[in-house]
Amino acid sequence: MEQLGGLGRTSLRSRVAVLGAVSLGLVVIATGLCGLTLRAWDRSLQQRSEARIALAEVSDLRLAYSDQETGIRGYLLTSDPDALEPYQQGVVLARAMGARLRSHPLVAAADFVNQLEVTEDAAERWRIDVADLALSGIEPNELTARTRFDALRDELDGLDRMITADVEHLTKRSAELKRTTFAVLIVSATMAFLGLALVVALFRRWVTRPLASISEAARRLSDDDSVKLPSFDNPELQAVTDAIGALQLSLGRERDRALIAYKGLEQSALLALHVRSELANELGDPPPGWVVGSQLVPAEGLVAGDCFDMGLLDQQHLYVIMIDVTGHGAVAALDALKAKTELRAALRSRLSPGAALERLSRHIISDERADLLTAVIVVVNVQSGECRYANGGHPAPLLTNGSDQIELAPTGPLIGAFPAIWSTNSVVIEHGWTLLLYTDGVTEALGTDRGRFGDERVMEQLQSLDVTEPVGLVAGMLESVEAFRQGPRNDDVTLLALHRSPLDGRPLETTVRETDNVPE
Repeated sequence: MEQLGGLGRTSLRSRVAVLGAVSLGLVVIATGLCGLTLRAWDRSLQQRSEARIALAEVSDLRLAYSDQETGIRGYLLTSDPDALEPYQQGVVLARAMGARLRSHPLVAAADFVNQLEVTEDAAERWRIDVADLALSGIEPNELTARTRFDALRDELDGLDRMITADVEHLTKRSAELKRTTFAVLIVSATMAFLGLALVVALFRRWVTRPLASISEAARRLSDDDSVKLPSFDNPELQAVTDAIGALQLSLGRERDRALIAYKGLEQSALLALHVRSELANELGDPPPGWVVGSQLVPAEGLVAGDCFDMGLLDQQHLYVIMIDVTGHGAVAALDALKAKTELRAALRSRLSPGAALERLSRHIISDERADLLTAVIVVVNVQSGECRYANGGHPAPLLTNGSDQIELAPTGPLIGAFPAIWSTNSVVIEHGWTLLLYTDGVTEALGTDRGRFGDERVMEQLQSLDVTEPVGLVAGMLESVEAFRQGPRNDDVTLLALHRSPLDGRPLETTVRETDNVPE
């Protein structure tokens, strides 16, 4: 009997410990499954993008060999040395594309090197039997020339088919992982709900009902002093009987703390995704001659509906993406992350900025749960300063040298409302000029008398701040907005400044022109 009494005295504490362990285990399992599937999905999107880049490089290789044939034919017809220019350029391009394909992770992993070597061998036979004879003044046999180049073309087709098949496989795998990810998210949410229901049920059985009996006895006790409070073998419940008032206060405080902790946990998973995406830019430092500064301030909580990204497309081009989803908070942050992933994949697929916005719009229109958003895409040639951009209903980025400003106006409507086409415009960022991108959280900040910060104040700040220091420029602009704002922040605030270092302090004339909205 003493052993049973000891077990009764410790049973409630043991049960609560088991209940906590089960709840924590469900949370850990759900979070782990979500993280694994999201990482697998992101990895498949990266692999698909790499495969498409390899496919584009094979097209460039095909073009290089076609240029070589064109040059040789032109030389044979005209005997003009200038006609050999396409041949010479094709030789250089073919070597470059061959080297890039050999270093490409997809080609190496998928064992496409053998096919590439066979293709290059066919090209070498054509050069020996046709090009070298023509260059030495001997007209090659027409049948031999045709046969050799047809063989080269067949090998290029084989290389193209291999990579195309891999792209299709990776596309299917990405779609499967996407479905799996959403299924895991649903299952995880269900597990969390069931776990919470289990906690509530067991808590009611082990705690609430005994407390209800104590409360009933206490109410009866207020009318009849002879009523005895129920007694329990369990020391915790007996202590509740002796100090019911203190217990009620304690339960109220603990309930409030639990609700705050639950809200924080609800945002933590999405916050981790947002922080990881913000820190995962492929570009560590800007290319030589370029400086960047940025800042993102959420309107509330820990996550924002604004999003920006910067990275390298290749050795000569960097891209900048800025997104503003309608609304803010956890749901808007997830929509912004998805939109950024789509735009980054579109740019790596060699789509123009305008075409990238059009593809994102189609996806948003097809998703009934997706929110509307504005976005701006900038692709900059870091050597020439040429900047190709598309603006979907976003506040116009400003190109400035401190005294002068040029607006990069929207090239189409906001994204996701209805099918539309976004054009791609071009502007040159001269040495000493800075490109400033921002969301409407800057211009729509409310001051006294409900007045807005507005575009004119942005222009004034650009004339008073040092635009050659992007970090200081962004910090100064944000400080001005915060000094102007009255009351709580009603929208996310995001700024990004990209500066091209001056050569001799004499910026050149900057022009804007519109180009067709077609893939690159």
